[in-house]
Amino acid sequence: MSNIGIIGAGSIGLLIASYLAEQHHVTLYTRQTTGHDITILRDDQVSRPVEVRPLDQFESQDLVFVTTKSYDIKSVMPYLTSAEMPVMFLQNGMGHVKETERVQHALFGIVEHGAMRTGQYAVRHTGMGRIRYGRVPVPMLEATPLQFEYVPNIEQVMLTKLFMNAVINPLTAYYGIPNGQLLDSPYAEKAHGIFEELRNVFPKHPISYEEIEQVIRRTALNRSSMLQDLERGRQTEIEPIVGFVLEHAVNPTPLLTFYFHQIKSQEKRGDSM
Repeated sequence: MSNIGIIGAGSIGLLIASYLAEQHHVTLYTRQTTGHDITILRDDQVSRPVEVRPLDQFESQDLVFVTTKSYDIKSVMPYLTSAEMPVMFLQNGMGHVKETERVQHALFGIVEHGAMRTGQYAVRHTGMGRIRYGRVPVPMLEATPLQFEYVPNIEQVMLTKLFMNAVINPLTAYYGIPNGQLLDSPYAEKAHGIFEELRNVFPKHPISYEEIEQVIRRTALNRSSMLQDLERGRQTEIEPIVGFVLEHAVNPTPLLTFYFHQIKSQEKRGDSM
């Protein structure tokens, strides 16, 4: 049995904690808590006990997951920079990669499970997938239902996910539409246009628009996380997704630039279109 820490009690943090608690001692670190033990309700199943502690009581673990939003990474870094344990970051976009350079043993992962938080310590596992991660394999993760999969070049996997997020999230958020409407005019043309801008920024990345269309079809009824964030008046992840692309752009990217500024503007107003 290993000691595993999870920073962040959102849907992904709760999902991972509920599964790993079956085999390990899991501590969930949040800002809004006092130390106590809880159980997590996942669908209709109650997990084994999970310790909940405030982040300022963070202690070294055998492995730590950071499941916060990308824009919260900076605030948790002071707890991680001096630690020698492996730390796996599971954020959208790639804006957090540079921020984590000070972590001695940083790992990066892509979550392909569907999860929705339904209460303070309750989560619904809405879609079974896998968690691909890279840099160094972690043997303790080999036999879990979450299907952790080590890949040698995680940066390529992250860039593929970035393409998908950069096409889907800004458009669905700005127009207030579910993913599936990106298959129809006039949104399909805009999605194609954004994809071409992404290809101009990362011309060597091997991805086709058909791959993105497959994701759109598979998630047709979903409302993107960026759309949900705007609807709830929360900060979005436009910076680590589209902002990261704009930082690397050499040629003009008018569509990405337009939607980046529009989403940032809606964040400030606290409303959505």
